[in-house]
Amino acid sequence: MPVPLALLRRRAFLVLALAGSLQALPSLAQGDPPLPSMGGDLPDGVRIAQQEERALPAQRVDPETLRKLERQAEKERARQEKEVRKAAERERKRVEKERREQEKAMRLNPRPPSSPQPPVRVATPVRPQAPPRVLAAIWSQLVPSQRITSLVIHVRQQKLYVYQGKKLAAIAPICTGNATHPTPMGRFTIVQKDRNHLSNRYGCFVDNATGRIVDGNAILGQPAPAGTHYEAAEMPHFLRITSDGVGLHGGYLPGFAASHGCIRLPKSFASEIFELVQDGTPVSVVE
Repeated sequence: MPVPLALLRRRAFLVLALAGSLQALPSLAQGDPPLPSMGGDLPDGVRIAQQEERALPAQRVDPETLRKLERQAEKERARQEKEVRKAAERERKRVEKERREQEKAMRLNPRPPSSPQPPVRVATPVRPQAPPRVLAAIWSQLVPSQRITSLVIHVRQQKLYVYQGKKLAAIAPICTGNATHPTPMGRFTIVQKDRNHLSNRYGCFVDNATGRIVDGNAILGQPAPAGTHYEAAEMPHFLRITSDGVGLHGGYLPGFAASHGCIRLPKSFASEIFELVQDGTPVSVVE
């Protein structure tokens, strides 16, 4: 006997709405009576469905038909889940598209800042600097009324010892010749005094327009670069000890041996001893 279509629809509704109804369906297939009523605590939809079940005549349902209903219910759930996933994906793509369009519009038409931004200060590159000079202090007990009787130059110590008679009267830092132009060692005497001496061998090239020193290690007779001229090195309060130009004079002290052979003294100290040194004063240069 064919199963009425209305009964199949009602049972399909029960499969989707109540999970417990699926457990009761096999018992219906074997001819079991409908589920008994559980009283007034059941939901209205379930109570109405049970009343309809009792009103309909008990009929056998083919198990294959029940399996088809279950498969249809599974397909329906899968379809609904798929639709939900598709809707979520469409929403994500829509939001992403709007974000890209906003970024593109901002790049094409950047908004001016609401308030002027302070200019960015660019750090000035720091040039590498030479280590600071550390020079020994000048110690002096010179007696202005007494002449200097001897000078002793210590190359390793980079110091000058000044004697008045047998008394040590002063100690001062100095700068002797470098490795290429070493200060000669030995015993000498002062052979010339020149308050405003100029070197007859070394000097510098000076820019004609600005007066700036272009090359501070020029040699007399060396061709001058274009736009420059040669100026001899100043050697104030010069005390010559050799015929080829070595002597003591005021100059720059870098803190190590760096001259072309002369003995540089602090300018103020060179001026002080210049008046107390006489021609023939002995000078000793020791290591």
